[in-house]
Amino acid sequence: MKMLIIGCGGIGSFLIEEMAKKIEQEQIEYNELIHIADDDIVELKQLKYQNFKDDEIGEKKADVLAKRCKALDIKIFKPISERIEKNSQLKDYDYFILCVDNERTRELVINYAHRHNKDFIDLRANGRRIFVMPKEKNISDNLKFVDNKDLTEYSCQDKADLENNRIQLGNKIVALMGVQALMNFQRGHDNRTINMVI
Repeated sequence: MKMLIIGCGGIGSFLIEEMAKKIEQEQIEYNELIHIADDDIVELKQLKYQNFKDDEIGEKKADVLAKRCKALDIKIFKPISERIEKNSQLKDYDYFILCVDNERTRELVINYAHRHNKDFIDLRANGRRIFVMPKEKNISDNLKFVDNKDLTEYSCQDKADLENNRIQLGNKIVALMGVQALMNFQRGHDNRTINMVI
């Protein structure tokens, strides 16, 4: 199964680290490199709620996470330091983990997965609000949670909380839920949509 993780920020940075641990513990199977895609760089303001360090500021997020795992002798993550915007970028993959901050990429992957019989899990967080959605049987059941007119790029933190210097843990929680959803998928267990405020 060839896998693509899209988004290495507030959710993806924690998801990838936890996946690396579960791979090391032989709880997640892989037979090819796992690609991780993000064109963003690490910024100082994100250190409070994303899984990065001071000395990584200014580096590409996907590169940082792949390098960090490689240093731990987990050499299975291959970085893609570009934005996923076209179907042609998705064609070689069987499974997608969406940790994206925008609706355009989310809609692109959902449409592609349904058309080409591929699987995905969609992970979202905004402060204490979390959302986990697997591929449903009908595309309309997935797309009803996507606003294709919304061009905003979101944070995993609530804007009002950030303005008041409050960091919530929804992004870490949903990252762990994403790892569990991947293990469920590989073990033949069903995943279900979870939408809640913690």
